Amino acid sequence: MNDLAHRIKAARHQRGQSQADLAQKTRLTQQMISKLESGQSRSTSAIFAIANALCVSAEWLWLGGENPQTIFFFDDTPSLAKAWRNLTETQRNNIICQIMNLGQNPSAEEHPQDTPP
Repeated sequence: MNDLAHRIKAARHQRGQSQADLAQKTRLTQQMISKLESGQSRSTSAIFAIANALCVSAEWLWLGGENPQTIFFFDDTPSLAKAWRNLTETQRNNIICQIMNLGQNPSAEEHPQDTPP
């Protein structure tokens, strides 16, 4: 996939989302999603929201490359890296989405150190 428009569309299709679904998740209009996917717009203001909604890295969405998911935290943990490689792509995508969702919606119970005494 050689450009932003194709990567957005391909990632959206892979997630089974319509343009309207993506628009709702990113608070963009469906028309803006259409413009981005057709190459009529290259707006970067919502790149992180789009990447998050599609469970891909913003870096991949903007620049392209081999792998839409960029996972760096496995490099120094061989057993975790091996377990990650043994997962199916669907399992990896589900885990990445869960991690991204947790990062956006931390609760007080999950982060007791952030809760005042």
